[in-house]
Order: sequence, then C-alpha cells, then structure tokens
Amino acid sequence: VVEQLKIKLLGEAPTAKPVDGRAYALFLQARAVERQGSAEAFAQAIALYQQAVALDASDAAAWTGLAEVYCLQEYQYQRPADEATRLAREAIDHALAGDPSYAPAHAQLGWIAIFLDRDLPAAARHLEHALSLDPGNTDVLGIAAILARRLGRFEQAVAIGRHLLAHDPVSPTGWDDLGYALLYAGHR
Repeated sequence: VVEQLKIKLLGEAPTAKPVDGRAYALFLQARAVERQGSAEAFAQAIALYQQAVALDASDAAAWTGLAEVYCLQEYQYQRPADEATRLAREAIDHALAGDPSYAPAHAQLGWIAIFLDRDLPAAARHLEHALSLDPGNTDVLGIAAILARRLGRFEQAVAIGRHLLAHDPVSPTGWDDLGYALLYAGHR
C-alpha cells in the first residue's frame, strides 16, 4: 500500500544524468568565480569551464556557463561582439549536442537573442521553450525576467525577480535585476 501511495502521490522518481564528479566540481568553481564579474574572474571562469568540458565533452552545464561568460564579456566591452557571439553560439551548440533538453542552454540562446542579436521575438521563443523544459529553473527565470523588462512587462519582471530572490537572497545579479524592474515599474 505504501509503495502504491508513493507512486500515486509523488509520481515517478526523478532521474538525473550521471556526471563526472571532477568536471562538476570545476563547473561549480567556475560559476562561483564568474559571479565576481571582473575581467580577471571571467578569464579564470573560462579556464575552469574549459577544464570541465575537457573532462566531459557532453557537460551541457559547463558549455552553457562558457557561453554565458563570453556573452558577459561582450556586455561589459571586454570582448568584441562578433567574437563573443561566435564563441557563445559554438559553446551552446556543444551544450545542446550533449543534452538537447538542457533548459539553461535554451535560455542562454534567449540571452544571446536579447543582447547580441537584438531579436526579442527569437528570445521569447527560446525562453518559452526553456520554460517548457524546466519551469522552475532559476537561471531560466532570470533571463525570462530580463526579457519581460525589455518587453515593458515591468510588473511581471518584478514578480519574477522577487521569486528568484526568495530562492537565492544573496544573489547580487538578482538584486540588480529586481532593482531595475522596480525602477522601470515606477516603484521608487
């Protein structure tokens, strides 16, 4: 009876893709360093992500992280736009080859569409797909909040921002994004 109730109440047990522990440790290190936001931190994060993908070429998370850093370098004028776009797209291609259903990779395509391509309809399509794959993923939701703000949906951006900070209250990016959303929504 207990087993039947578990299946009915909880559904099937989630499954996780096996990962290389060393590659995952490098990914976590890279992500923490990347969040420092300096040129030096970005260079170090790239090196760590590259080490991770050298250990596991199918590591969608590390490839997506690499793409994110290239995009952030362009955003902060640390890398030429054409080079950043090319490198980011190559990294995302690797990510999706490793795991076509990795939602943050699709969301990163949305980020590329917003900031590098200036194509909001394409960004919306990428983010809609990412949200259909993993609606609770905070990386995906963060980019969705940016798109909402770009589309003038400020209250939606505020709601997403508050939701994200409830899950990660020490995120400097989360506070920054929420601050912009509140400003544009007229909350002074």
